[in-house]
Amino acid sequence: MGLDSALPAFGPAATWGYRMTKTCLSAFLLLIVALTCSSATVFAADDVVSVDVQDADSGYVVVATFDVHARPDVVWQVLTDYEGIARFVSSIRESNIRERQPGRVLLEQRGVGRAWIVSLPMHVVLDVRERGETVLTFRDVCGKSFSTYEGQWELTSLADGTRVTYRLKANPNGSQPGIIARPVIRGSVRKLVHEVRREIEARQRMEVQ
Repeated sequence: MGLDSALPAFGPAATWGYRMTKTCLSAFLLLIVALTCSSATVFAADDVVSVDVQDADSGYVVVATFDVHARPDVVWQVLTDYEGIARFVSSIRESNIRERQPGRVLLEQRGVGRAWIVSLPMHVVLDVRERGETVLTFRDVCGKSFSTYEGQWELTSLADGTRVTYRLKANPNGSQPGIIARPVIRGSVRKLVHEVRREIEARQRMEVQ
């Protein structure tokens, strides 16, 4: 349903209100875009993290990459700190292991994705698979917040540290316009990888002390 069909029209007063509603909504969406672009400009100065978001047939595909001066085993410790993640990732409110087997974890998380004044709640139950301490795959199996939510973390050893690559395919449930959902996903992923990188650096410093 588009905006025109969603708003009834009853005489001049209603038409004026309709036009004002369309104008306010358009201004709001433009504000979101402007603020998001401003945020991207600020983060651009910090080129240690790259985040790319592309439209897909069923949602969005995100790829984020960063290099960090830390051993791969330290990076792995951070990524697999399943029940401690809420301590260093601000978008996660709860993270609880529901089931654990060798190389596999069923992880329930609740949180919120934010981009400036817009937020989207998140509730996922992730089927997490650990592959040789270099690849961590995850897939939501509850479908409460996303019709599709799956991806992976991948570690690559470098001469002076580790390259971390994060991939996500996400399709939020609900009727959020793409102009809102996409900035929220981009902003949430960007903040996520920055916070994960910061925690990795902190733990590496503790290792060498």
